Amino acid sequence: MGRAASARQSLEEYLRWESTQTVRHDFWRGEVYAMTGGSLRHNRATLATAMTLQRHLQDTPCQVFVSDVRVAVDAAQHWFYPDVVVTCDPQDLDDPDATALRAPVLVLEVLSPSTAAYDRGEKFLSLQRLPSVREYALLDPARLRLEVFRRNAEGRFEHHVVEGVQAEAELTSIGWRGPLSALLG
Repeated sequence: MGRAASARQSLEEYLRWESTQTVRHDFWRGEVYAMTGGSLRHNRATLATAMTLQRHLQDTPCQVFVSDVRVAVDAAQHWFYPDVVVTCDPQDLDDPDATALRAPVLVLEVLSPSTAAYDRGEKFLSLQRLPSVREYALLDPARLRLEVFRRNAEGRFEHHVVEGVQAEAELTSIGWRGPLSALLG
């Protein structure tokens, strides 16, 4: 993840400017960061995960989105583009032209060397402020590993890890269970 060559921006300036850009940018407390392209492995895992979850959620009120839809946390503080995100909230789905979700239940990032620290750090800390988020998942296709941070009954996140292509993975927020290979592509 690299910093954009722009001065600090208000949320309104960022949203106006971002709508004219050809490269996606995350917004974090007035700073704007360019999101670089991913590898073939990253893209395969993102696509496989989205397709697997889409099939699973067919005929439910939940919908799966990929890379071009932002999540807004603390309205004016943090806007970012997750690799895969699921929402079941009717308010998120009312406007088909909306570009941001405010009540996702699952956010999944496919890890890459350039964004792993951000995904594990600021992004995860920020997401914890959204009460709708029941799971935050980090998929590492290079290590054949899925880490899931699952919100428990007390509201704290518990860490669950599965490794290996044939390992049984679970995303309880949407009721999915299957081999890790289904998410890796």
